[in-house]
Amino acid sequence: MQGTWYSQVRDPNGKPLVMTVTGGSLTVGYQGKSCPGTISANMAVSMTCQGETISGGTAVVSGDGQSLTINWPQGNPDRYVRP
Repeated sequence: MQGTWYSQVRDPNGKPLVMTVTGGSLTVGYQGKSCPGTISANMAVSMTCQGETISGGTAVVSGDGQSLTINWPQGNPDRYVRP
């Protein structure tokens, strides 16, 4: 779970969102902006982006450890892959 992950979604400039996980903290960066958040030992995720806090997410890492999905109760899941 620790380390750098790249989203499968691209920003308007064609660059992926980058999520960095260090300990119980995570940061999602895109277009020069940063969205801080937390991830607990039981894989619960919350983050704040552009003044809005999103919580209730659950992270799931694939069996091979190369992909990560964050399932959100209020929208579509976020999918990331290892670089």
